[in-house]
Amino acid sequence: MLEILGEEGVLLLMGTDSPQLFNVPGFALHREIRAMADAGLDTGDILVSGTRNVGRYVRDELGHSGHFGTVAPGQRADLVLLDANPLEDLGHLTERAGVMVRGRWLDRDFIDAGLEALDAKYPDVS
Repeated sequence: MLEILGEEGVLLLMGTDSPQLFNVPGFALHREIRAMADAGLDTGDILVSGTRNVGRYVRDELGHSGHFGTVAPGQRADLVLLDANPLEDLGHLTERAGVMVRGRWLDRDFIDAGLEALDAKYPDVS
Protein backbone atom coordinates (compact mmCIF):
# COMPACT_ATOMS: atom_id res chain seq x y z
CA MET A 1 0.00 0.00 0.00
CA LEU A 2 2.85 2.40 0.82
CA GLU A 3 4.43 1.83 -2.57
CA ILE A 4 1.16 2.64 -4.36
CA LEU A 5 0.61 5.76 -2.26
CA GLY A 6 4.11 6.93 -3.12
CA GLU A 7 3.61 6.20 -6.81
CA GLU A 8 0.35 8.19 -6.77
CA GLY A 9 2.09 11.23 -5.30
CA VAL A 10 0.49 11.09 -1.86
CA LEU A 11 2.46 13.20 0.62
CA LEU A 12 4.01 10.57 2.90
CA LEU A 13 5.23 11.56 6.35
CA MET A 14 7.72 9.58 8.35
CA GLY A 15 6.78 9.49 11.99
CA THR A 16 6.70 6.81 14.63
CA ASP A 17 4.46 8.70 17.06
CA SER A 18 7.30 8.72 19.58
CA PRO A 19 7.48 8.70 22.50
CA GLN A 20 5.31 5.86 23.63
CA LEU A 21 5.95 2.66 25.53
CA PHE A 22 8.74 0.65 23.86
CA ASN A 23 8.94 3.16 21.01
CA VAL A 24 12.20 5.02 21.63
CA PRO A 25 12.67 8.15 19.49
CA GLY A 26 15.51 7.66 17.06
CA PHE A 27 15.45 3.87 17.23
CA ALA A 28 11.84 3.19 16.28
CA LEU A 29 12.42 5.44 13.29
CA HIS A 30 14.97 3.00 11.86
CA ARG A 31 12.41 0.18 12.02
CA GLU A 32 9.96 2.42 10.16
CA ILE A 33 12.56 3.20 7.50
CA ARG A 34 13.21 -0.52 6.97
CA ALA A 35 9.47 -1.14 6.68
CA MET A 36 9.15 1.61 4.08
CA ALA A 37 12.04 0.15 2.07
CA ASP A 38 10.56 -3.35 2.37
CA ALA A 39 7.29 -1.92 1.03
CA GLY A 40 9.12 -0.85 -2.12
CA LEU A 41 9.46 2.90 -1.58
CA ASP A 42 12.35 4.63 -3.32
CA THR A 43 15.27 5.53 -1.00
CA GLY A 44 15.03 9.22 -1.90
CA ASP A 45 11.29 9.26 -1.23
CA ILE A 46 11.84 7.64 2.16
CA LEU A 47 14.34 10.34 3.15
CA VAL A 48 12.09 13.14 1.87
CA SER A 49 9.17 11.71 3.91
CA GLY A 50 11.13 12.47 7.08
CA THR A 51 12.56 15.82 6.06
CA ARG A 52 11.03 18.15 3.46
CA ASN A 53 7.55 16.59 3.57
CA VAL A 54 7.26 17.05 7.33
CA GLY A 55 8.23 20.72 7.13
CA ARG A 56 5.77 21.23 4.27
CA TYR A 57 2.93 19.51 6.15
CA VAL A 58 3.54 21.52 9.33
CA ARG A 59 3.58 24.76 7.32
CA ASP A 60 0.71 24.08 4.91
CA GLU A 61 -1.67 21.94 6.96
CA LEU A 62 -1.01 22.92 10.57
CA GLY A 63 -0.29 26.59 9.92
CA HIS A 64 2.95 26.60 11.91
CA SER A 65 6.43 27.65 10.89
CA GLY A 66 7.85 25.09 8.52
CA HIS A 67 11.42 26.28 9.06
CA PHE A 68 12.86 22.78 9.04
CA GLY A 69 13.19 19.78 6.78
CA THR A 70 15.57 21.33 4.26
CA VAL A 71 19.02 22.87 4.28
CA ALA A 72 18.51 26.48 3.26
CA PRO A 73 18.96 30.02 4.61
CA GLY A 74 16.42 30.76 7.33
CA GLN A 75 15.82 27.13 8.26
CA ARG A 76 16.47 25.75 11.74
CA ALA A 77 19.93 24.28 12.18
CA ASP A 78 18.83 20.75 13.08
CA LEU A 79 20.93 18.35 11.04
CA VAL A 80 22.38 14.87 11.16
CA LEU A 81 25.84 14.60 9.63
CA LEU A 82 26.54 11.09 8.37
CA ASP A 83 29.78 9.32 7.56
CA ALA A 84 28.30 7.82 4.37
CA ASN A 85 25.58 8.56 1.81
CA PRO A 86 22.12 7.25 2.82
CA LEU A 87 20.98 7.39 -0.81
CA GLU A 88 23.43 4.55 -1.50
CA ASP A 89 22.29 2.51 1.52
CA LEU A 90 19.71 3.47 4.16
CA GLY A 91 21.85 1.59 6.69
CA HIS A 92 24.23 4.55 6.53
CA LEU A 93 21.70 6.51 8.59
CA THR A 94 23.15 4.85 11.70
CA GLU A 95 26.67 6.03 10.85
CA ARG A 96 26.37 9.43 12.49
CA ALA A 97 29.38 11.72 12.74
CA GLY A 98 27.25 14.00 14.87
CA VAL A 99 24.07 16.01 15.16
CA MET A 100 23.44 19.74 15.00
CA VAL A 101 20.56 20.63 17.34
CA ARG A 102 19.33 24.21 17.24
CA GLY A 103 22.78 25.31 16.13
CA ARG A 104 24.68 23.29 18.79
CA TRP A 105 27.05 20.56 17.54
CA LEU A 106 26.90 17.19 19.33
CA ASP A 107 29.66 14.88 18.13
CA ARG A 108 29.54 11.10 17.96
CA ASP A 109 31.41 10.73 21.27
CA PHE A 110 28.80 12.88 23.03
CA ILE A 111 25.95 10.88 21.49
CA ASP A 112 27.60 7.53 22.30
CA ALA A 113 28.15 8.61 25.92
CA GLY A 114 24.47 9.52 26.23
CA LEU A 115 23.41 6.17 24.75
CA GLU A 116 25.74 4.31 27.12
CA ALA A 117 24.25 6.21 30.08
CA LEU A 118 20.74 5.22 28.96
CA ASP A 119 21.81 1.62 28.52
CA ALA A 120 23.31 1.57 32.03
CA LYS A 121 20.14 3.10 33.50
CA TYR A 122 17.83 0.67 31.67
CA PRO A 123 19.92 -2.48 31.10
CA ASP A 124 16.96 -4.83 30.59
CA VAL A 125 15.49 -2.79 27.72
CA SER A 126 18.26 -3.15 25.10
